[in-house]
Formats: sequence, C-alpha cells, structure tokens
Amino acid sequence: MKSRNIINSKIFAGVLAAAVVVVGVGTMSLNENKVIAAEREAEAEATRVFVEEIGLPSAGVGQVVGNYVGASGDSSVELLSTTALAAGYEEFNEYYDGSGNCIGRLIVCKENSAVNVYDRIPGNERIENGDTQMAQIEGRMYYGDTATLITENGFWYQIVADTFSGYVPKEHFATGKDAEKLNDDTWEKVAIIGEDDLYINEEPNYGSTVLCCLDKGMKCPLVEYGDEFSLIHVDGVGDGWVENALCTFATMRKVGVTAIDEANNREKIEEGVERAAAIEGMKEESSSPAYHFAHIEPAPADTADTAAFRQAVADYAQQFVGWLPYVWGGNSLESGADCCGFTQAIYAAFGIDIPRTEGDQYWSGTQVSLDDLRPGDIIYYGGHVALFIGGDTVVHEPVPGDVCSYQSVYMMSPIGAVRYIN
Repeated sequence: MKSRNIINSKIFAGVLAAAVVVVGVGTMSLNENKVIAAEREAEAEATRVFVEEIGLPSAGVGQVVGNYVGASGDSSVELLSTTALAAGYEEFNEYYDGSGNCIGRLIVCKENSAVNVYDRIPGNERIENGDTQMAQIEGRMYYGDTATLITENGFWYQIVADTFSGYVPKEHFATGKDAEKLNDDTWEKVAIIGEDDLYINEEPNYGSTVLCCLDKGMKCPLVEYGDEFSLIHVDGVGDGWVENALCTFATMRKVGVTAIDEANNREKIEEGVERAAAIEGMKEESSSPAYHFAHIEPAPADTADTAAFRQAVADYAQQFVGWLPYVWGGNSLESGADCCGFTQAIYAAFGIDIPRTEGDQYWSGTQVSLDDLRPGDIIYYGGHVALFIGGDTVVHEPVPGDVCSYQSVYMMSPIGAVRYIN
C-alpha cells in the first residue's frame, strides 16, 4: 500500500492540474448544470489515468458524471467523482472531504455466486405511461468484483461500476477493513485475445485438440503463464492453452459485467465451440496423416524448371519484408495482409489459386515432411502459416501492429507443411 503522504502530494498536484470546481446543489439553472456536466465529464476522462496511477479505483469516476449529472442536472452526486480525487486516503479505499466526511468507498463482493445489480430497488415499482416498471437487472457481480458505493438505502447499496450502475443488497458486500482483507482477490490477471478466431487448445501446442475459437478483444482469466503458450480459463469450456504472441496480458481490477455483455460473451463462446468442433471434424475426415510428418515419403527431385519456379516464388515473397503491414482479414500486397492472406496473394501472383484461411490451405495442399521442405512450401502452425524460402527461414505476416518479416521455421512448433508447387 502506498503511503498517505505520497498519495496526498500526487492528489494535490493532480487537482491543481484538473482545476476542479465544486458547485453547490440548486444554485444554477439546468442549462448551466449541463455546461458544468460537460466540463466535469472531460475532467473525469482526463484524470482517469491519474487515478489509476495513485492506486485509487477508477470505478465510477467517469460513469457518475455521465449517468447522474448529464441526465438530471443534479451536481450533488457529481461531487463524489470530483471531490474523491482530492480526498485523503484513510482506510481501505475510503474517501474523505476536507471536513472529514466520508464521501465514497470501494466495496467488494464477497459472495461465491452471482449478485444481481438492479436499476432500482426491487419492490419500488413505478408507473410510467400507464405501465408498471419493474426492477431490471443491469449487470452481475461475482466474488472479488469491486464498485464505488454512492449511498445506502435500508438494506441496499447504490453503486457505480465501470460500465453500469444500480442497486445491490448490502449483505453480499464488504467495506472498509473487511474489504481490505479481500484486496488480493479484487485483482485478476487476464489474457486479452489479439485476433479473431484464435484457437484455444487442449495442450500447449497447435497439434492438440481445439477446444474453442475466441475473437479479438475477449478477456479471459489467466491460469498459468508460459514461455510460448499460456493457460487461460474460458467460461463454459474450461482451461485451455493460447499462444502468447497473439494475446495481451494485463492485471486488472475486477468490476463485474453488464447483463448484455455477459449474454454476448456466452453467445460468442458457444459459437467458438461450434467452430472448434468443425475444425476437429475436418481433421478426422482427412485421409492424410495429420501429425506424423516424418513418415511421409520424400517427393521426387525437382526438375530445373520446377526448382527455378519455386525460387522465384520465394524471392518474390521477400520483397515485402520490412514494410507490408499485418492487416487482419487482408490479402493485399499493397495495403496489407494477414498470415494466410499473404500466402494466398503470393501464390495468386504466380497464377496459383489456394484457399483463403490457414486451415483450408493446410488441408487442401499436398502434405510434405518437415525434413523435405522446399522454397515455396507453406508451414502450418495451427492458427498461423508462413512461407518457406530455404535454409531454416520463413517469411510471414506475424501479428497485428507488425510487418512482414523473416523468422525461423521453428519460431513455433510446426504441425506440418504443405506443397502447391509440384
């Protein structure tokens, strides 16, 4: 835990930079309040990094401004988000104003099962346009999830999290010293998927069973970090291995999930399981040996013309090293391509039509031994392909943010190789 003096000095500097203005309730018109709300929203966004830097929770800092001030013009609740930035750091994530009044605190879910977050206190129904409006579930919080407590109302807390706000039963949450005891459980290491249709494998290699395919941006808890592959947990699927180079890893405060996001994630995972089953079905239907490439008989020696053609393909591919950007879904040799789009475009330049995706390229070509590689062959790594150019070298489009580059054949464990030039 950071010392109070260090935090207070950083807060003081941050407050001077943010130039926060505290406005009393009921002293301005609605239009003036809307102007103030817009200014506060900009300030909240600008200070979000500052808040994270000094260790205070970001939950609610921007959300309070958008939901309460912007919607109602009531600046009293907004004081929580701005004054909390300038407050002292007393007990576990409790914020106090200059008069010693607690104006906000971090609460931690202590239940092992899901806790619903409602848009209003259940039982407090209201009539709108002749219809009775019942309490709706805005989101769910699980053990270790955190939120900012705004007010207490009987047996209920009014809370704000990063992406939703609402009411939760007090009995399921810890505050103050009790919350501090749970602090280690409020953080989690996650893997953020870096590209669409990324394989989650049963074992830490691309030759194993594909359990699920996940899309870019999805977050999964990290179970074990490895040198090349890491073990992650996928809800409804279990634990599986993912390639490190195709993910981003982060430590984040647990903040719950909206009901909509939870449903969307569940649907994406179900679709990913179906795609994985299709991939496994293709493996079973293939009459060619899937992984025992050492037993594939070497192909006959090339004629001089075939060897020259292979080398021409390899030389052409190398013209794009160092500048052609990785573009997911792309197959352009001018604006960018992904790994399989690159190999498809290279072959197309020589009048050879091959499938679009890496899996189809592998299953459609003639499988060859890794001991009998020749320029122009495609190396298959499961969710990735590269073009062999000779020696121990391939040319490939690596990952988003990178450009076409050289790499060793064994940059990852290859599943096998296929040939389209015979």
